[in-house]
Amino acid sequence: MTNYGVIMNNPAAKPSIEKLETYKPNFGKSKINNLIRLSANESALGTSLKAIKVLNSFTHNLNRYPPQVSDDLISAIANRYYLNKKKIILGNGSDELISIISQAFLEPSDEAIYTEFGFLQFPQAISVAGAKGVIAKDVNFTANVDNILSNINKKTKVIFLANANNPTGTFIPKQEVIRLHKSIPSNILLVYDAAYSEYINNNDYIDGSSLVDNYENVIMLRTFSKLHGLASLRLGWGYCSENILSNLMKVRGPFSVNTAAMLAGIAAIKDIEFQEKSVSHNLEWMRWFEKKLKLLNLEFQTSITNFLLIKFPKEGSYSAQNAVKFLAEKGILVRGMNAYSLPNYLRVSIGNEEENITFIKQLKNFLDN
Repeated sequence: MTNYGVIMNNPAAKPSIEKLETYKPNFGKSKINNLIRLSANESALGTSLKAIKVLNSFTHNLNRYPPQVSDDLISAIANRYYLNKKKIILGNGSDELISIISQAFLEPSDEAIYTEFGFLQFPQAISVAGAKGVIAKDVNFTANVDNILSNINKKTKVIFLANANNPTGTFIPKQEVIRLHKSIPSNILLVYDAAYSEYINNNDYIDGSSLVDNYENVIMLRTFSKLHGLASLRLGWGYCSENILSNLMKVRGPFSVNTAAMLAGIAAIKDIEFQEKSVSHNLEWMRWFEKKLKLLNLEFQTSITNFLLIKFPKEGSYSAQNAVKFLAEKGILVRGMNAYSLPNYLRVSIGNEEENITFIKQLKNFLDN
């Protein structure tokens, strides 16, 4: 091997990557095969039968690349939500869109703001882009507009806001979102993650699409992983100005969305009956959960999503960590909140009827021990 007169070192990633910890979704672990998984905010009722039918009859040649853009899926999304199809971008889950937004808009000298208990993918994507992430403190587990605004400076390029928020289940109302947008300079991009918007039945909520229609510096993100039950196919979408979309497509992989996901997505978004059934189920069982948790004397964060953040004693036999272990032994997986610096909290998704009843029964057994 040729020696070029330099010290030979192993290849190194850029510093922002070397010091970054790998993002690892934590769905929980159990030795029981027949699991109840309430740890990932997935669809309680599974997937639309119409989408499953499409997948079962999938006969496309697997040796062919998918289309770079599915006009049929984009049209289906536009028709379902009354949007401009020229402003819709598809992604391999909304995670990919968060990533390419950061790559497209953030330089190492830039800063991006995210909220204290916001989605973990936000700081991850910021760091991968090499920029500096800045935390805006929440108030009562809710994003706070004044705290976001107080962190803006000349280096601020992007603001990430999940509304409603994961893992707290809280949201900031329409007028606060509008105030936030009006208060930021037009060169700052507001990334508005509305992943749980389909579950929300509240007149004081805004999904962000109207802001995109009226302004150039907003991106709304959505997903097929929650209400539509297509988490395993990784399908998300964004709504933004045509100029932003054009730049994001330069960064996005040319075939990031596979053909099966496109076809299932079209069928799922057209199945209004399944969507309405899922929303109704979620509202009914959310009320049921709240009543049961109150009877168990457990505090929880009121949620407008498909999950609840439940508080446990900080120490002792009834800690959140012990609850995770006990429930796992019974074949029930819930999400511990250590990654969010909330060690005495658990996040629990709304499941189907049997799963919900079993969870509350075993939670009561844990507290009665």
